[in-house]
Amino acid sequence: MRNGYMVGTIRRAFRWRNRVIGALLIVGLTLGAAEAATVYVADTMKFTLRSGPGTDRKILAMVDSGTPVQMLEAGEEWSLVRVDANMEGYMLTRYLTPEKPSVLVLEELRQKHAALTEQAAGLLTENETLKAENTRMAAELAEKSGALSQVSRTYEELKHDSEANRFEMRKYMLFFFSGAAILFVGVLLGLVMKRSRRKSSLLS
Repeated sequence: MRNGYMVGTIRRAFRWRNRVIGALLIVGLTLGAAEAATVYVADTMKFTLRSGPGTDRKILAMVDSGTPVQMLEAGEEWSLVRVDANMEGYMLTRYLTPEKPSVLVLEELRQKHAALTEQAAGLLTENETLKAENTRMAAELAEKSGALSQVSRTYEELKHDSEANRFEMRKYMLFFFSGAAILFVGVLLGLVMKRSRRKSSLLS
């Protein structure tokens, strides 16, 4: 007797739960947009799509769980839905939910994860390419810096050699002009002395 009472209580609780869910679904769809809302077949099984609101009505199709359908008329127990463009029928309202089933959510997350993984792989490849290019450019810069340093050293050496050559040239010119001046003075003194001797011989 007690077990029968408990079973009846549980059944009444489930019945009230289904009524509450149906009422919330109706209110939500009424407050939503005017266009047909998209809902999903819940759980992980197949559900009947019937020609009318009752289990005695003809089964039009078996709908897989997770299948998106359009809610046309929401009812407390049965709702009119459109499965595809050419098929409409009634399904039990308690099997319909505005939330995406976990299977679809998981699949979407898997697809996003795959896309992010592919994107990360592409970024990693691009990063490796940029690192290789950076290494190449650094090596090229080091090579050009070495060449520039070599040119700078060569320039300094040539500059030093040029200054040394100019110094040698100035010294040579100094010696040359000094010798020329001495020679000129010697010739001039020779002429003066020769003229002096000539005058002396004339006077005697």
